[in-house]
Amino acid sequence: MDKIRHSSQNITPFGGLNFIHALLKQKNVHGFIDRTLGFRNYRAKYFYSDIVLSLLKNSLCNGEFVSDLKHLKEQVGETMRDSIPSHDTVEYAFQELKTPNKIVVTENNITHQINYNRNVNNLLAGICVDLGLLKAKVKDYVLDFDNVVLNNDKQDAKTSYKMTKAYHPCFANIGNNTVYLENRNGNTPAKYAQKQALENCFENLDDNSISIKSFRGDAASYQKGVIAVLEENVEHFYIRNVTSAGFRKICVEEKNWENVEVNYENKEVASIEYSPFQGEKEYRVVVTRSRIKEKKPNLFPEHSYTYYGIITNNMEMSNLDVIKFYNKRGNDSENNNKNLLNDFNIHRLPFMDMNTNTVYIGLMAVCSNIFEWIKYVLVKNKV
Repeated sequence: MDKIRHSSQNITPFGGLNFIHALLKQKNVHGFIDRTLGFRNYRAKYFYSDIVLSLLKNSLCNGEFVSDLKHLKEQVGETMRDSIPSHDTVEYAFQELKTPNKIVVTENNITHQINYNRNVNNLLAGICVDLGLLKAKVKDYVLDFDNVVLNNDKQDAKTSYKMTKAYHPCFANIGNNTVYLENRNGNTPAKYAQKQALENCFENLDDNSISIKSFRGDAASYQKGVIAVLEENVEHFYIRNVTSAGFRKICVEEKNWENVEVNYENKEVASIEYSPFQGEKEYRVVVTRSRIKEKKPNLFPEHSYTYYGIITNNMEMSNLDVIKFYNKRGNDSENNNKNLLNDFNIHRLPFMDMNTNTVYIGLMAVCSNIFEWIKYVLVKNKV
């Protein structure tokens, strides 16, 4: 007969954290974080690694706020309890890590605020290499670049194009891994100073021996300076081009359209040669046209279409393959950004200023990268 044993031991639904805690310790993730971010004052009880990994565990246990660390600490065993700080300690540490905002006032008296944190970005890319998520010898990585409107009511947030107070950070992703972050205030459009952002991004990737073969970006990347940077750092780029009168005129004159199926819809596509920037250089643009639904027939049938183009320097890939490859950007980059917003709580900004919140966003992205590695290890070991 089985015996009933009474125990005063705390029963917790978060017992799975013990396996993750052991896994992180075995890989010495703590050590890599502290070597990259630096060490705190010798009087500080908690290391930066304690803080980052506590935020990871908090997210894995469905914690939504930094203050939920208090509840997490009450639920875990003694081996982890001593390494989980209070939310006040998190704020003190993030104040240590923050960097000043770059402030630029334009001729139109518009103030742009940009925050780039080199140490956090070095950790973002470096942790991917250290954990084996990205490898230096691989030469076919695809870099996706995108901006996110991060609505909030912080005291320094400015009104975005969506007419809400927000920050407007940009992220660079390789698959499900975030490798670069730059925060901007809400009134700064995605197009502004993107050339400098990409220069910083590629410098950070080079420092961590990460090579990029292809780049995908939305219409905000459709700039002469941006394309010049890309031509120096990647083999191929694919960017949604901006429609103009000159571009539309060339599309209307094009006669060689082929029918293809894209996302279960029949489309007409063509490949045209186009010089977008004062005719200095010619590029290939893969154009998709769709007929406009009109109540009355148009006297000029060629004007009854909308045209969407993808500018690229890849001259070998078929039209359909260019479209499919570019559309995968939604599955990779945009879904990863949604995971950061929802699963890693970057929409719940805990601090009142942009540069401290930049540290929070960046380190939560680090947590997301570590979680990708955890999932890989669990699947590999059939857990």
